Amino acid sequence: AGWDHILPAWFTRLQPRYKTPVNSILFVGVITLAFAIASLIGVGQQEAFQSIDNAAGIFYAIAYLVLFAIPICGLKRLNLRPPLWLKIAAGAGALTTLLYIVLTIFPIVKVESRFAFAAKIIVVTIAANLIGALIFLAGERKRLRVAKI
Repeated sequence: AGWDHILPAWFTRLQPRYKTPVNSILFVGVITLAFAIASLIGVGQQEAFQSIDNAAGIFYAIAYLVLFAIPICGLKRLNLRPPLWLKIAAGAGALTTLLYIVLTIFPIVKVESRFAFAAKIIVVTIAANLIGALIFLAGERKRLRVAKI
């Protein structure tokens, strides 16, 4: 995303000596700390850990859904037709991943409120993905403007 100029330049700036994306690392660290602190408000340790772990699992699962979608519908632009067995395997993987996402909103530890637990996870994952989509769209608009010049 940084190489394609989809992210704002601030995220991709490298530290001169070590060549690491310090701003990006700081951004992820601050967001992670904010989510960790928010998960602790009004809940016990087990519930806090479970909510963070479940939200993180959903983020990974969404990435896997995209990977499973590639053989099913993502190769049409390349005029490639994956074999049927690969489409079936990708479909099974996608369905299993969707089931994981749905079941992840239900706590496996004792919680104060099952509804609040599920709502927290749903809101966090949707909000984080919306923020990511907005960053992507802002970068895409900028890239298109630069391409027109």
